[in-house]
Amino acid sequence: MNLSRKAQYILPLAVALVTGCSSSTVATDVRDVNAFLAAQGRNIGQRPGAGSAISMPTEDAWENDGAEAPRILAKPLTADDAVKLALVQNRELRASMYELGIARGQAVQAGLLPNPEIEISLRAPQDPFQRLQADIGFEYDLSALILVPLRKGVADAELEATRVRVARDVLETAFQARLAFYDVQARQAVLDLQKRAFDAFQAGYAAAEELHRVGNLPDADLAIHRAAVEASRIDVAEAENALLDARERFNVAAGLSGQQVTWTIAGPLPPPEDMPVDAVVTEKKAITASLELAEIGRRMEAAAKRVGLHRTQGVMPHVSGGFHGEQDGISWELGGHVTVGLPIFDRAQGRIISAKSELGALRERYVAAAIGVRSSARMTQNRIESAGKRARHYQQALLPAREKALAETLLQYNAMHVSVFQVLDVQRRVTETGIAYTETLLDYWKARASLDQILAGGARPRALGAVSTGHTSSAGMDVGSGAGH
Repeated sequence: MNLSRKAQYILPLAVALVTGCSSSTVATDVRDVNAFLAAQGRNIGQRPGAGSAISMPTEDAWENDGAEAPRILAKPLTADDAVKLALVQNRELRASMYELGIARGQAVQAGLLPNPEIEISLRAPQDPFQRLQADIGFEYDLSALILVPLRKGVADAELEATRVRVARDVLETAFQARLAFYDVQARQAVLDLQKRAFDAFQAGYAAAEELHRVGNLPDADLAIHRAAVEASRIDVAEAENALLDARERFNVAAGLSGQQVTWTIAGPLPPPEDMPVDAVVTEKKAITASLELAEIGRRMEAAAKRVGLHRTQGVMPHVSGGFHGEQDGISWELGGHVTVGLPIFDRAQGRIISAKSELGALRERYVAAAIGVRSSARMTQNRIESAGKRARHYQQALLPAREKALAETLLQYNAMHVSVFQVLDVQRRVTETGIAYTETLLDYWKARASLDQILAGGARPRALGAVSTGHTSSAGMDVGSGAGH
């Protein structure tokens, strides 16, 4: 086979190797992550009313976010809108996509064939009648060529693990945005309650001033009304600050800045759903869907392949070969050679130990993560049931009872049967009960979102926090037992 015929086969092969391994773009990574989420059923919208499906927008959507975000922000936001904004705008999520590109690049690099080396030397002969002598050598690392499939296997496993991790980041971004939005809704509701109480205290103070003016209210009672108004003013200011803080947390979660932060919300937190949760099914689904376990599994696969790679490297002699030609001034002399490095001292003992230890550590972390996923599923389910029951009790029993108690106390106050202290105390309890209901409702929706996150395969939630106890003790419920005016 002459040189032209060899080139006929070699050149297309080289072109195929180069072009076939260079398709690394963010668009490809986004498509792969979305395909992974869809294939594994990581869809938060599986539960009715749980919101839309979660998928990473394309890079074109990133570029067009200047038009997409205003379209969403033009109307009052819902929790689903909050998630859409975060997936389009969150820069940390975009950074994760680029990190996936890093892993993809490493996988492509690991699959490339080693480059040949060519050595050319010239020698000037001492004999003036001889021509310039030249040597040309061609060297190729055969060991590196043999190890390409093993290196590629390790890199592919790492790439798959990174892809799973980025899929978790997508779910986590959506989850955090939803939680932050729920918090804004709750803080807005608390502020509304504090303003309502403030208006009530102001109205009471105005009435007290009139009674005091005509001589029917002592100075002490008027001062009490005034103190209640001023204390309520402080409560309103604190609630306003809490709302502003919650809005900023959502701005960060959704990646909003500049004029985008003037958004409004569509409404308060909805009442709890009447949807029982099967504990056994939930736990099994959580384990099956967990992307945390899937990522550790991929890392274990990569570590196991790395052990095999290092073992092969340790026992395999380093082999390189080639041919050379020498021009002695008259003709070319061609020959070949093989270089063998014997694995006597360095047999990759250290790398094998490290890889085996990494595999062992990942195996233990897998078991620990499985325990954590099961526990998180049970804890979240318990929280849903408890918070749901408490929220319904607040909504259906305690809040109406507090409102009725306030109305009756006001009637007795007007009839001079109870003191101003008792009116203020009942009014305060109405406000506290409303706030406790709001906090419990927030607990419920946080737990609901956490369960959706777990069943979609996302990270174990860390934002449930302590159970909200509210401020609704039965002490002070009695009215009409105090002194009159």
